[in-house]
Amino acid sequence: MKTSFILFLILLSSSAIFSTPFNTKDDHQSTLPIISADADSVAIDNEFVKVKYSSTSCSKANTEGFGTRVIVALEDIVVVSESGNKNLKRGGIAVFKAAESYKTPVGKYYEVAFKTNHPPYPAPEQWLEPVKNKMVYEDDKFRVFEEILPPGDKRPLHSHAQRVVVKLNPARLTDPRFNDDGNKKGSLQVPNSVKFAEPIVHEVQNISDVPLFNIVIEMKVPAMKN
Repeated sequence: MKTSFILFLILLSSSAIFSTPFNTKDDHQSTLPIISADADSVAIDNEFVKVKYSSTSCSKANTEGFGTRVIVALEDIVVVSESGNKNLKRGGIAVFKAAESYKTPVGKYYEVAFKTNHPPYPAPEQWLEPVKNKMVYEDDKFRVFEEILPPGDKRPLHSHAQRVVVKLNPARLTDPRFNDDGNKKGSLQVPNSVKFAEPIVHEVQNISDVPLFNIVIEMKVPAMKN
């Protein structure tokens, strides 16, 4: 009898764990876990950039080997700097030049630090400016824009240089030139993940029921400045 009662408790506990529904509401952006990197970890480290999750390696001014740094918020955070506090919402950015310092923020974010001794940024085969995006920062080295595309919408043929992409919404994308059968194919934008992407020329369609929302930090190449 005692053994049966213990078995019943185990089964009841298991049922409670596995019956919890996955959050599919519109506020999923703030409730999905960070899955791309552990706390205080390096997410990307190559010849061009170093990206850390919820930690900083270049918060001090004139950090050797690094220039401009960009903080991309994954939730509401405050970045305290010499120029004042910067209150960022999810998807907001703060840009710091090489000579500027800031304190390591508390919360979830990415620090994107540009390396000063890097090879030339490669360019795509042709340059076609992307449309339907919102530019939020630009200088002579790189630009930052919100990559936005409503459900079902298409972005015509366009180019990208090398870039860091912070993905915020679980939209699913495809190149309609190679997928004309609707919603059966496409790559998922995993929320709160980050990637380093090489130059490309393509078309994009959002084949999901949620809007595309990425923060793109794109290196500038000569074709973009013409």
